[in-house]
Amino acid sequence: MLVPLAPEHLDGMWAAMNESAGALRTTMPWWRDEQTREDMGAWIAYAGSAREDGTLYAFSILDSTGRYMGACSLEAVSPATRSANLSYWVRTSATGHGIARTCARALAEFGCAALGLRRVEIGVVTTNPASVAAARGSGAHYEGRLRNKIFWEGQSHDLEMFSFVPADFASSPPASPA
Repeated sequence: MLVPLAPEHLDGMWAAMNESAGALRTTMPWWRDEQTREDMGAWIAYAGSAREDGTLYAFSILDSTGRYMGACSLEAVSPATRSANLSYWVRTSATGHGIARTCARALAEFGCAALGLRRVEIGVVTTNPASVAAARGSGAHYEGRLRNKIFWEGQSHDLEMFSFVPADFASSPPASPA
C-alpha cells in the first residue's frame, strides 16, 4: 500500500536501503554510499515541505504488516507543463512480486486524476532490467531509448522512457494512493 512518506518511516526506509545497497548503487542515480541515517531524515523533512508546495509527492510502500517495502514518488511536478517524473524502488527481498508495477500505475493514475497531470514520465536507466520490466508491466507506454540522458558516477547512461497520460486510465476506476 502507498502512504505518504512520513518521519515514522525512517527506520524502515534505512533498513530497506541498507539491505538493497548493492542493487541501488548500480541503478539509482540518487544513491550515495556515504549516505547517513540523518541524510534520510533530512530527505523525509524535505519531502514533506515539497508536498505542501506541490512539487514532490513521495510515498512509502508498506506491506499489510506495515513493513517498509520501498518508495514511489512523483517528482519534478510542473504546474506549467502539468507533468511529473515517476520513480520507484523496492527492497531487494521483495522484488519480483509486482510491487513496483502496481504502485507505479496507481501513483500515475493518482497524478492524472487528483493532481490534473497530463503526462507522467518514467525514465529507467537501461542497466536496470527489473525496473524496465516494472514500467512495461505497469501499462506505461514505451516511448524509446534516450541516449546519454543522465550522467552519474562519471559516466553517461541511456534511459528507457515510458509515459502515462489520462486516457490510459479511462476504463478503470480512479486510484487513490493516499
